Amino acid sequence: TPVRPSHAGPISPGTVAAVDAVSLAWAERFARALAPLRPDGSGVERDTRVAVPLPQSARLLDELGLARATPASLMARWADAADDPHALGGRAWAVLGAGPRGPVSVDLTADGPHLLIEGPAASGRTELLRAVVASLAAAERPDRLGVVLIDGQSDGLRVCTDLPHVTTHLTANDPVRMREFAQSLSAELKRRAELLGRSDFAEWHTGRELSGRMVAQRGTPSRGAAPGGTGAADLDTPPSATMRLRPGAARRQTEAAPPLPRLVVVVDDLDALVSPALGSPGRPAAGSVIRALEAVAREGERLGVHLVAAAGPGGRTAESEPARRATLRVTLEAPDSGPDDPAPGRGRLTWSDGRALPFQGGRVTGRIPRTATLRPTVVPLDWPRMGDPPTRRPVRELGNGATDLALLASALERAAREVSATEVPSLL
Repeated sequence: TPVRPSHAGPISPGTVAAVDAVSLAWAERFARALAPLRPDGSGVERDTRVAVPLPQSARLLDELGLARATPASLMARWADAADDPHALGGRAWAVLGAGPRGPVSVDLTADGPHLLIEGPAASGRTELLRAVVASLAAAERPDRLGVVLIDGQSDGLRVCTDLPHVTTHLTANDPVRMREFAQSLSAELKRRAELLGRSDFAEWHTGRELSGRMVAQRGTPSRGAAPGGTGAADLDTPPSATMRLRPGAARRQTEAAPPLPRLVVVVDDLDALVSPALGSPGRPAAGSVIRALEAVAREGERLGVHLVAAAGPGGRTAESEPARRATLRVTLEAPDSGPDDPAPGRGRLTWSDGRALPFQGGRVTGRIPRTATLRPTVVPLDWPRMGDPPTRRPVRELGNGATDLALLASALERAAREVSATEVPSLL
């Protein structure tokens, strides 16, 4: 509002006005009230997730969206995978943990085919492998995805054998079983190569799906054929002495082809196989297992076989073929023992194109009680940070319940029975 001067005399150029300004406190309150609002995103493709600091620890089931793992929720995920045209033959999708914008996951089919996890001792390599196996099982049916476990020294992956997707578990301390496993894995690769021919895994399943959707042509019954019957009704009797199958019989032969699920070979402590210690019980047969894993690294992408391995940084393992052919890499940080330091499993995922993303590995062997989600949680909140995105809820392990992995395995078993999933044969 213009104000006229009340006294005579020279004044500076311009109009003198009184500014109706708001206080700094009012402006801060107004800004924080607007902080949660986001544009509707119409016509603009953008990620609306807000980046937040990585949590000190993460629970895998929360990152999977399975805080209450039930057979119904798992079957819904499996049905979604069956309808996905980009997951022909089986989905190989693993969630690693919590990232700055939500769960961090890898698709071994699209981004792989192989994953290498590197980190020093006690950095959470084995627990991250368990999380990979658990999330793979949650994403796909056990008759469309099989998992093979190899422990280099300890039995860190044995806890995953309760999952219905795990077909084989090998500990590298018995030369006889190790040689038998290497022969079986090599034979499985040869069987897949003969079955696929010149096609790759996705092309073979595409042709199989199209063949299954073909409708048998209807024709007039041939002489000597029983109307509406099978067997002789599938044979046409042409004027010549040559017999040929009708389309209906050919389709049944296609459907009778053996199933070919995806296969994921998970190796803990690859160093123990590449450079076995002197006096190690499995040292005489470690070379045969490594040669089979090298064949997986070379030919697995075409045959639908993936390799997920964990090893220490550097050394001879970094020069091995399984490590060199890994297109997805996880680098875990050395653990710290301070009370404010993150739990083991803090690392970075790197894709083949150079993209990198930090994450906190999801823990799956923690003992979380069933009533944990019903307990109220009190979190201190600082008023100057009221406009920040909400932090993840801290998880308290009370130690009086089954592990998340056991709860998930039980739900997976029941879901597999509900869908009548066929068991994938073991390699041993």
